[in-house]
Amino acid sequence: MSCPKPPRTDRGGAPNVVTTERQDDVLAFIAQHLQERGFAPTSRDISEHFGWASHTAAVCHLDALKAKHLVTWVPDVARTLQLTEAGRDIVARRQAQQQAVARHA
Repeated sequence: MSCPKPPRTDRGGAPNVVTTERQDDVLAFIAQHLQERGFAPTSRDISEHFGWASHTAAVCHLDALKAKHLVTWVPDVARTLQLTEAGRDIVARRQAQQQAVARHA
């Protein structure tokens, strides 16, 4: 399976890690799901959250995030998706930016 390569911009995180806005959204959703429910979302959960017709889109995003060392999971074991330290850093920076914007609005 080949996933399209989206436009990239530097969004912080681990050194030299570049993510798309949608990848940031997926990271934030994973973090929220883990915090609220205590277990990882499936690719279908991610697809449903973003309104994607197929879970293939979620798989492509997860593969890209894994290649960037922002998420990890145990192959063939359900609900083992986790954010790495670099992934958590990106989520934390995004939350801080959103809070700063909200304070100034």
